[in-house]
Amino acid sequence: MRKKNSIFMLVFTGIFYFSCLACRLNAADLDNKALYTLSLAQLMDVKVTTASKFEESLHDAHASVSIISRQQIEQFGGQNLYEILERFVAVNSNFGVLTSIGTRGSKPWTSLAQHLGLIDGRPFGNMSGAHSLYTSMPLTAIERIEYIRGPGSVLYGSNAYQGVFNIITKKASREGWQAQQKLTFGSFDTKLLDGSYHYRQDDFSFDFSLLFNDVGGWDAKMFDPVRLQTYRRKAFQEEKTLYLQLAYKDFSFNFYNSRQEKFGNYWDAPEEDYIPWSKVHPAQFFNLSHHHAFNPDWRLESHITHIEKTMEWSSDGVADEFVRIKSPFSLSLYELNLFTELPDRSSFLSGLSYEKRKIFDAVTIPDSSEDYASLYFQFRQQLNHAFSYSIGGQYVTSLSLLGDAGNKSDFVPRFGLIYDFDEKWALKLLYGQAYRQPTAGERSIETPGVQRGAPDLESETITTKEAQLFYQQAGRLFTLTYYHSEEKELILLVPTGDPAFPLENKNQGRMSSRGIELEFKYEINHNWYLELSGAWQKNKDGNGVKNTNLSPNYSWKLGVGYNRDTWSLGLYNLHYSNYHDSILFDPNRELVNPAADGFDWLTLKASKVLMSFGSGSSLQLSLELKNILDEEVYQPNDTPVFYPINTLPGREGRSAFVTLSYSR
Repeated sequence: MRKKNSIFMLVFTGIFYFSCLACRLNAADLDNKALYTLSLAQLMDVKVTTASKFEESLHDAHASVSIISRQQIEQFGGQNLYEILERFVAVNSNFGVLTSIGTRGSKPWTSLAQHLGLIDGRPFGNMSGAHSLYTSMPLTAIERIEYIRGPGSVLYGSNAYQGVFNIITKKASREGWQAQQKLTFGSFDTKLLDGSYHYRQDDFSFDFSLLFNDVGGWDAKMFDPVRLQTYRRKAFQEEKTLYLQLAYKDFSFNFYNSRQEKFGNYWDAPEEDYIPWSKVHPAQFFNLSHHHAFNPDWRLESHITHIEKTMEWSSDGVADEFVRIKSPFSLSLYELNLFTELPDRSSFLSGLSYEKRKIFDAVTIPDSSEDYASLYFQFRQQLNHAFSYSIGGQYVTSLSLLGDAGNKSDFVPRFGLIYDFDEKWALKLLYGQAYRQPTAGERSIETPGVQRGAPDLESETITTKEAQLFYQQAGRLFTLTYYHSEEKELILLVPTGDPAFPLENKNQGRMSSRGIELEFKYEINHNWYLELSGAWQKNKDGNGVKNTNLSPNYSWKLGVGYNRDTWSLGLYNLHYSNYHDSILFDPNRELVNPAADGFDWLTLKASKVLMSFGSGSSLQLSLELKNILDEEVYQPNDTPVFYPINTLPGREGRSAFVTLSYSR
């Protein structure tokens, strides 16, 4: 699994030479200071697309939507997508066997299938979750990320439940070649190559990104209650990713291919019972799109999207002779969208989709093929200079399900109102529903001694009401949001009383949550930039048990950026209050590890342009320090079926990384 440093150096040298050659072929000017200039005014002028699939300003979006730009990523650093996503207000991450993110206090394990990831507007996650994307997306490929907190099923279907994030990738900004590439070495035997290369000529464009990331492993400390001693596991990880985009006139093609291998077991006690599970997760994503404009007001988009993923655990032969966990999955999605701009300052979107989901060659799940279809719409109108509203809905139904399960259908609505007090202040009132359909695996799994399937499962549903105070001025952005969510028919793994299959999934869960979110961004002057967010949430289940999601009740996040000449500094801190004890839903869990206390995750990135070339390209050196306070981070174990203990190690210790970057 481990790669030699010389291989990374050879690849980097080859790409470096290729890019320098491209520089000589095209000597377009480049403003080096643009790498370090955070223009909040420009950021707020960016048209977002995730909330309505139309281009619109942040002010006009009928959703709680936030943006992180390429400049912010450069300013504050990070090597994985989940590190960037957790800088959004009310979002936190859980790094482990399956990396996940949570929104508004959602539980890490269930959040795997309750967040939808998009790449340039096309779904990557869907039924199997987006967890492989959280560490395998090349950061140099990202132009910006749009994040919607709350339901998004009206436009995006199942899994757009707690949140939707859309990765908008970089495109060639001018004719000829452009490139950015990074080589990073650092703590935990980390070797990372991240590069993006772009070319445009007339109606043709080509964008290519790659990622090679090999982390030898940080020490995940655990405690053996039998021997009363602490021991360590190497939390290793390897990523290989290629992302390709081709566009010609009205056609575009996207291809994403990644292979992830990482640790798959923190815990077995006593020590001699430890099985060295590792997880291998290959994923492929294809998308072919065509855009046709009938006239300036009417256009049609058609998409063909295909996703293939496999999740497989192996144990280097230790346990493979009696169990091998493997779950291949594929999804094919065919979608049409009709966009209409109407003369009375209104717009209308309609869409239909057909989706085929397959599971094949899985160990504990029978082969299956299921079909779904959906119809959806959204209408928006600006009634006068101060008032706009939107209304939308999606109807989805199964066409065929595994076995004898009867067909299932769902309808979810969405409403939005915006009232402008003046040019700066606005009030948004939002109402939305979303659903998460059960997978064929949840309905059909047959693991003797562990779990049996439940063919009659219904979809999980969430209803969210929001009120947001919105303020926008050149160089300043402020939002204050209150939300209240009600979840029903949550799928829970419950005892059956049958020794042969002691567990099964049932629609028995209810959840109520509410919270307040604050977001503030301020471009103080040309040199200084500030962003601050805070979130408070509380939740309870259908039995009135409070904080059952185990997430911190409050968090705040602060980033300070300074840019001068060829220097850039970015200081960022994530603060979380204490997590809650898993005894709330697992009274038999063992007190093994330290409690899941709150922590401050403080990072610093310092960058300096070393050289600028006549072609407009530059060479930059960066130093990034993570977990400067050297916090020990443990997070609640919300998977007691697999690990009957209280907490699991969640983040690495203090670390340092050096990056050499080339841009043109």
